[in-house]
Amino acid sequence: MISKGSFENNFKDYSPVTTNNILTESRDEISSEFQEKLQNYKRSKLHLVTTDMQSDIFYDGTIYTGSAGMALYYLSCCSLGKNDSNVELLKKALNYIDINNLKRHRISFMCGDAGPLALATVISYKLGNKRPEKYPDYKELALRLMSLVSLLEDSPDELLYGKAGYLYALLFVTKHIPAKDVIPVCHFEKVISSILKSGKQFSAQMKFDTPLLWDWHDKIYFGAAHGMAGIMYMLLQANAYITTAEKKVVKTAIDWLLTQRFPSGNFPSSLSSNARDRLVQWCHGAPGFIPLCLLAHQIYDDERYLKIAVQCGDVIWQRGLCSKGYSLCHGVSGNAYGFIQLFQATKNPMHLYRACCFMEWCALERPGTELHHPDRPASLFEGALGRIYLAEDMSRVLNAKFPAFCL
Repeated sequence: MISKGSFENNFKDYSPVTTNNILTESRDEISSEFQEKLQNYKRSKLHLVTTDMQSDIFYDGTIYTGSAGMALYYLSCCSLGKNDSNVELLKKALNYIDINNLKRHRISFMCGDAGPLALATVISYKLGNKRPEKYPDYKELALRLMSLVSLLEDSPDELLYGKAGYLYALLFVTKHIPAKDVIPVCHFEKVISSILKSGKQFSAQMKFDTPLLWDWHDKIYFGAAHGMAGIMYMLLQANAYITTAEKKVVKTAIDWLLTQRFPSGNFPSSLSSNARDRLVQWCHGAPGFIPLCLLAHQIYDDERYLKIAVQCGDVIWQRGLCSKGYSLCHGVSGNAYGFIQLFQATKNPMHLYRACCFMEWCALERPGTELHHPDRPASLFEGALGRIYLAEDMSRVLNAKFPAFCL
């Protein structure tokens, strides 16, 4: 180990001369040999999750730790065109969504009611007249999703439990359903306005040199799961619903946030006088900043953001083999998505190679490389399903999306 948080990375770094048969000769795709390994791993692990670990998948109905995570996986497996295999996958996904027992106390996509409702809306739309008898029409489900706005002002702003997670649910539906005004523009504007309002109010209260600042459980978090990076990334993904003035405010806040980096290139988990440069994982640290910086580069046309994103990738390569294990949230498979995102943005084969190395680490499960056993070992964000999702995405890397986060 190089620290209490990670294992030493003994993989050879990328070289144009040799990539250990991981990439093709053209260096822009995964080799057929590595693809076969991915498929074998995925089939074996999926069989385990849907048989021996099936009861754990139904721990709850959420995307983060429960059955809706499996539904999201099956939806992600659908091809772009409409065919019979898609119908089969979509109906299989519905088996993992329970829209009749929602608790109506959390608003977010990952850990709240918005996730199952958004998934059900999209799947109902895609199935059309092939949906199960008496299953609600997508318009009815979209209205149920929009009704969760009643929870808006009593919700936090962050991604896992709060408003940013609800904004993702709305964006998710509009991405998959081209029908006009399935979610009205005014509904987006209400959610975005609430997020920005609380960000401005808290910043004014704290008197920091940033126009936006949010807290969660009395701490100012910076990362993707509970902090500023996740909130502002969601606002940037909702770019079409944000005014020019609001975009400038978000940019100023991003620029302030990026000044909080450690000298190593990593980011603190929160604003604290004794913050330690320890965590390199999606929820807290550099990996969660890569999509924010890449999208900021695309929207604001500023090369600084791309440079910081690449530097975050180097931090992950050096310190991203997390001792906690293989999870999406705080483990190696989540970190692998950082390399995938960099490859998509730059087409530099180094990033694809690095993603494959981290995928291999997750698949091999060497003894002693998971020092923190997950509470929900089958789930999407803590357990085995996250690695299955990653293996699926690695096989179509240019279209891969970090689940429940990237559109």
